[in-house]
Amino acid sequence: MAMDKYMKNKITFLTDAQLKTEAERCLYCEEKPCKTACPADCSPADFIMAVRQMENSDFKRSAALIMGHNTFGGVCGAVCPDWFCVKACSRKLFDKPIEIPAVQAAVVQKAKELGVMPRFKKAKFNGKKVAVVGAGPAGFAAAGTLAQLGYKIDIFEKDKKAGGACNLIPDARFPKEVLRTEIEFVKTLGDISIKTGSAIKDPASLLKKYDAVIVTAGVEKQLKLGIENEALGVEGLEYLRNFKKYKVKGKNVAVIGGGAVAADCAMKALELGAAKAEIFTRKNIGDIQLPEHELRDILKAGININAKSRITAILKGGKGIKIVRLDDKAKDIAGTEQVRTDLAFVVLAIKNLPVFEDKKQKGVFLAGDCRNGAATVVEGAASGKNAAMEAHAFIQGKKAPVIPNNLKSTVLLAGRDMLPVSLETDFFGRKLSSPFIISASPHSDGYDQVKRAYEAGWPGVVMKTAFDGLHIHIPSEYMVTFTENTYGNSDNVSGHPLDRVCEEVSRLVKEYPDRLTAASTGGPVTGDDEADKKVWQANTLKLEKAGAMAVEYSLSCPQGGDGTKGDIVSQDPELAAKIIDWVMEVSNPEIPKLFKLTGAVTAIWQVVNAIKQVYAKYPHKKAGITLANSFPALSFRKRLSGKGRWDEGMVVGMSGEGVAPISNLTIAKAVNLGVPISGNGGPMDYKAAANFLALGAKSVQFCTVVMKYGFGVIDELNWGLSHMLEEKGFKSVGEFIGCALPGPITNFPDLTPVKNIPGVDAELCRHCGNCERCGYLAVKLDGKKIPKFDASKCIGCSLCVKKCFPGALKMRKRTAAELKVCPE
Repeated sequence: MAMDKYMKNKITFLTDAQLKTEAERCLYCEEKPCKTACPADCSPADFIMAVRQMENSDFKRSAALIMGHNTFGGVCGAVCPDWFCVKACSRKLFDKPIEIPAVQAAVVQKAKELGVMPRFKKAKFNGKKVAVVGAGPAGFAAAGTLAQLGYKIDIFEKDKKAGGACNLIPDARFPKEVLRTEIEFVKTLGDISIKTGSAIKDPASLLKKYDAVIVTAGVEKQLKLGIENEALGVEGLEYLRNFKKYKVKGKNVAVIGGGAVAADCAMKALELGAAKAEIFTRKNIGDIQLPEHELRDILKAGININAKSRITAILKGGKGIKIVRLDDKAKDIAGTEQVRTDLAFVVLAIKNLPVFEDKKQKGVFLAGDCRNGAATVVEGAASGKNAAMEAHAFIQGKKAPVIPNNLKSTVLLAGRDMLPVSLETDFFGRKLSSPFIISASPHSDGYDQVKRAYEAGWPGVVMKTAFDGLHIHIPSEYMVTFTENTYGNSDNVSGHPLDRVCEEVSRLVKEYPDRLTAASTGGPVTGDDEADKKVWQANTLKLEKAGAMAVEYSLSCPQGGDGTKGDIVSQDPELAAKIIDWVMEVSNPEIPKLFKLTGAVTAIWQVVNAIKQVYAKYPHKKAGITLANSFPALSFRKRLSGKGRWDEGMVVGMSGEGVAPISNLTIAKAVNLGVPISGNGGPMDYKAAANFLALGAKSVQFCTVVMKYGFGVIDELNWGLSHMLEEKGFKSVGEFIGCALPGPITNFPDLTPVKNIPGVDAELCRHCGNCERCGYLAVKLDGKKIPKFDASKCIGCSLCVKKCFPGALKMRKRTAAELKVCPE
């Protein structure tokens, strides 16, 4: 096979557009089956979610999530098979699994290229030394794990290069630069020295100088078949290691074996100019343990796989083989013997045996292939971590850890820090671990939900809006999903009475004194001010007596019906101010009050200014606003209520991604009035939340993101914000809040008039022609279906770039000639 055709199989990393598309397919499953299936316990759900925003800080923390579990995370991304995380992916049961190894490889590679590979904290030297025999995946995993615990590590490797069997994988399948940079990363984890060309015959002898020895030397000796002229065949590992010694150019090559080594030998032979390569295996093709894409590459390369075949002899001079077919019980089938004289070179890539036997010597621990037999890189890494913890327990005089399966390890590197910048936040004088709070929502509707939230790590919760003595109607099937990230609901308040909520608040405050347990309530707006006032005040006093750490008041129910000038109380500045005055009159000065407003107003400053004047009457009392709420909208659904000739219209509170831009503008217009703001309405990721904080919001409330991803999403939000702060040079959340002020909005006339023009990367173009939909008719495709841009028509709006799914288009500066004909 021609070399250039073969090299098309060379690994290529996902492009940014491919990576983002694949990441957005991830469901962030609550069960995280991908994590459970990973031998190293790495969580694809987490590192994929982490990289979605594609910022430098995202690549850094995504890589940290990977490398904290697997010191050879980049290598594994490049060579990991598809029977671990990929096989477990929930999408496999629907369409196709996430290409997790490809995503992992791209994340680590991008972090390296950007210079943002994570730097794990180094531990102080604990006075102990450990020797590791073998510089492969298991050896480096053991070394990295122990170095992070303060041990000095010396790795002994008999070969001239570190990397173990990874060095034998053909370059076309695995670029060695990935291995080199991975080893460099491991060396940053602590005091690790690599001594190549240092064969160790008796590992136990190292105990004279070391407190423990971990043996990770892999497999070497090959099983003997006992066939005629067996010595004329070249062993698989020998061939891969010293391929330059063997001349296969123009020859037909037979490879005996059915695993990764056999596949690599066959592909290597083609790379070196073999006329043909065939694989002979005792297995069915479906039983060959190779990732699907590698098996596909073998077949595309023209390598024939002779399944259910056993070699019985090598012909004299190595000029052919004898084979026999096998039945389903692996027995020879009489009459199927065959002599192949067209095969002039034979590689025996069959099972290899460990270099060292486990002699159960005290202080000596085995890991990787020498303990488990030939296995994958990730299984070697898992085994190495486990051996490290066994050695650690031995040195510390502690009981050995219970390891049910040596090929699975949940050990995490000790120096990984997912919160490089503290997120501690001030909430009206109360310290919270981060500025993120669950808003009044289904996920805060009761003790059990709040308890789950706190156990997941949320620093605060506003319990769902509750009243006493009112009939609460919660409609059937009230949730709406406008898009994947924009929801709507017509469930405006809790079905639980306020008295029950007060009991739950008291219990939560007692059990979780370090969290912010807030509650939400309101009152009637009937026009009878005296009666209405009593209820608003009574509800306030009840929650204060129960111990609520803050009270929020719903003045902005999207369904309206409050009998005001508008549909919503807070659309009427005077009415909102009057109600707030009722509450502030009886308010406990030390218990903050938040009044939830709507963004559905012509000018938010009028509402906030009216509220500010009320607050001026009570300067010693803590109060602010929650801004904004879900946005009132009309959704249609198949009719469930009554009769009609059309679908049923339902007023809902639209929330999530589609509302965030509205909330951004609302906060930006209100913040300069100086009223404390808790941002609400829209954020579906840490970056959208950061926009609220940059605009001056003191905290951010979440609803839809928790409904979509569950309580555990708090880790992703915290990690994302913390790493972003680090990248941008902020030392605290307090320093970051309001950084977009005083002028968060660039006035329209001040937006730059300098018009760039799209450029195209022809290699990334997929010839869909969608850019031809340009409203200014500035795009035409050439004969190869590559877009060309007419500088005299293009006004540089950039929509085609933003909608180019493969990322082939990017904005660039215009040339002088292009500037001269620019239409605007």
